[in-house]
Amino acid sequence: MAEAPRLRRHAARSKQILDVAVTIAEREGWAAVTTRRLADEIGYSQPVIYQHFASRDALVDAVAQRGFILLTDLINLHAATGQRSVACAYVTFGRKHRALYEAMFARPVNMPFASADTPDALRAAFTSLEAVIDPHGTTSDRSSRAELFWASCHGLVSLSNSGRIPAAHLEQLITGLIVNSSSQALTEQRPSATTSDDRSQ
Repeated sequence: MAEAPRLRRHAARSKQILDVAVTIAEREGWAAVTTRRLADEIGYSQPVIYQHFASRDALVDAVAQRGFILLTDLINLHAATGQRSVACAYVTFGRKHRALYEAMFARPVNMPFASADTPDALRAAFTSLEAVIDPHGTTSDRSSRAELFWASCHGLVSLSNSGRIPAAHLEQLITGLIVNSSSQALTEQRPSATTSDDRSQ
């Protein structure tokens, strides 16, 4: 029984460290996030930080995984209302939580993507996107279409965050993304035309 309070304190302290890391990164960028800076901000010694995260890279990995958990929850929340709703929520998430999104996709991380060793948090996010793209699992290229949808949403976030796309253009671009995705799906599901000669063979 004494173990439970200790584990809760450990989990609470880990969360606090991650929260402070993201806050610093939002204000000053990830270059400002060091174990020394975290220790100073929180009031711990550096060895305490290392009790929770073996290195700064391990801490950024943990931030990224937490981001994927939040993104998965967001995708699932909007899944029932369709691809446009999910795309809008995704882009809003990436623009609102820039430091978190950078940790997920732009910072060097020790997390393999699209492999047998992919962490559960990343795998769950992709599985949720597959369900949005093809709720009934009826298309053979479900994964490819989900990857294309993800890449398109990620591109909009990246270009918007870097100032290449004005925020006022995002809704129109998302609409174009959904129209193209839907047209592709309808084309692939439509049976190909056959001639009388084909049918006689």
